[in-house]
Amino acid sequence: MDLVAFHRLLTSEGQAALAAATALAPTEATFLSHHQRLSKQVPSDLVKAALETAILRRKAAGKFTQADRMYFTREALEQSSGELVSNHRARRFTQFKCVADLCCGIGGDLIGLAQANVIAADTDSLRLAMAAENMKAYERPGRVTFVESDVLTVPLNELDAAFCDPDRRADGRRHLRLREYAPPVDALRERFPPGFPLATKVAPGVPWEDLRTIDAEAEFISVGGELKECCLWFGSLRTVSRRATVLPSGTTLAADRPANAEPAGLPLAYLYDPDPAIIRSGLVADLGRLLDARPIDPEIAYLTSNTSVATPFARCFAILEAMPFHARQLGERLRSMNVGPVTIMKRGSAVDVDELRRTWKLTGDTVATVILTRVLGKPFALIASNEPMQRD
Repeated sequence: MDLVAFHRLLTSEGQAALAAATALAPTEATFLSHHQRLSKQVPSDLVKAALETAILRRKAAGKFTQADRMYFTREALEQSSGELVSNHRARRFTQFKCVADLCCGIGGDLIGLAQANVIAADTDSLRLAMAAENMKAYERPGRVTFVESDVLTVPLNELDAAFCDPDRRADGRRHLRLREYAPPVDALRERFPPGFPLATKVAPGVPWEDLRTIDAEAEFISVGGELKECCLWFGSLRTVSRRATVLPSGTTLAADRPANAEPAGLPLAYLYDPDPAIIRSGLVADLGRLLDARPIDPEIAYLTSNTSVATPFARCFAILEAMPFHARQLGERLRSMNVGPVTIMKRGSAVDVDELRRTWKLTGDTVATVILTRVLGKPFALIASNEPMQRD
């Protein structure tokens, strides 16, 4: 969709086409058939924009509560922060009267930031136009000033703080290094005086060698157990060196210096599988201290304990049996336990899970979880209760 098609989509004719497209509940697979059907009543270019919007709105429903009133491009939706993350991050900006949202895209981060007065800048006129409409969906259009400009040259007078979501897919490739973003993080920081309250969204896979060279808090954020992003907090927004935050609870674990891991040992009664935000932030040992748990291997992010503690930072499994891994013996043991449906997890194991299922041919009635991993450097299998204990 281009800017002309988008503006046409906002007309009464375009909204009628969008309503017709939405009623069809289109998918990628049915796009062509629905396009042919609607083209008999609506101009072809408008049909395309309407169908694309209907498809993207359905995909965005997990990210935005107002997705059915919003507008997206495919790439912008993929890169945008969800409403939950946006609102979480925006809490640190509530103390400021005027905030900049640099590289604002379709406005995912504006949802939270627009509690204050915001200057939203982007070089893409289509995304800016969509962001303006998306703010109307959240009834916050009057608090945002949109500016079409390069964020490295846009005037930034009278700002109290700034947030930036740089492009991590420059040249059609995904980039992890901070210097390869558009704009590079260092170039962005040079726009502000030392100590200025600045936050930058970066890829959750950003190399630690990059993070160690900057004076920033690295907050890794997960949603529903899935690692979503990392946010770098500079200046007065920085509180610690690293932080793991799990949403929707908003519970957080932070440290200036990660704890030293306890010596690894054999599995005990319970196994904790830490949230990916905990793992990525390097705070597994800190979680272990919180749970009175230790690792089962120096290189594996599993923790074990004789007690179970409800925590939002990990899933907890009751271990039924632990044994050195041998595919045949493990299959025989599962059959002796009358196991049929089995969930197989693995960490630190190169075993082909599908091949195991074909070899075992389990037909029992009991359900179980098998965890393939390493214990003290050796391949191990843990047979656990099928359902992990619920988090708080």
